[in-house]
Amino acid sequence: METLKQAAITAISQLPNTANIDDIIVVLYQIRHEKEAINQTEAKLVSCYDLAKNYIGCIEGPQDLSTNKAYMEGFGL
Repeated sequence: METLKQAAITAISQLPNTANIDDIIVVLYQIRHEKEAINQTEAKLVSCYDLAKNYIGCIEGPQDLSTNKAYMEGFGL
């Protein structure tokens, strides 16, 4: 993944030689906005396991409900 610095250097180097400081600032703001959008999207991609991993195994109970049908009595099975 390209770093913010690399993205800025690439974008600035693609500007025409006649570019002024305002053009550079616009490019930097655009890159910043794009990187923030990517970071927000990546932050939203969380698996169910990641959300529950702190709670896995934190309560007492039968080891495996799926292998002993007696544990499922009263649940329609």
